[in-house]
Amino acid sequence: MQQLREIPCTPQFRLNGEIQRTVKRYWANVPGAIAYLKEAVRTWKGIKSPEAVFVAACREGRKPETQQVKSAVKDWFEWARKQRIVIAMSGEVVYTPDGEAVGLSEMMRRYPVGE
Repeated sequence: MQQLREIPCTPQFRLNGEIQRTVKRYWANVPGAIAYLKEAVRTWKGIKSPEAVFVAACREGRKPETQQVKSAVKDWFEWARKQRIVIAMSGEVVYTPDGEAVGLSEMMRRYPVGE
């Protein structure tokens, strides 16, 4: 709750009953929703209701764009490792079992999850 109070929003963020109920019900999504709201405040042109943005993010499990991308890469890498397509990753490069270094985006394009 303290983190929500400290987010610089216009209009000012209000900790109303709906916010408190949402936090209690979706407590596992709160850190991602706070980060999502902070990103929205920083990147969107204007937010009429920061409370509505937070509640929707909390209910839907939204995270900031950068976290979503990292999560997709992590999921792909774990899948590719189990399939023995890759053995390691460093930054934007993955390594194949034969030691070849290939760009992460290229490998993700070549080997979509589940195929």
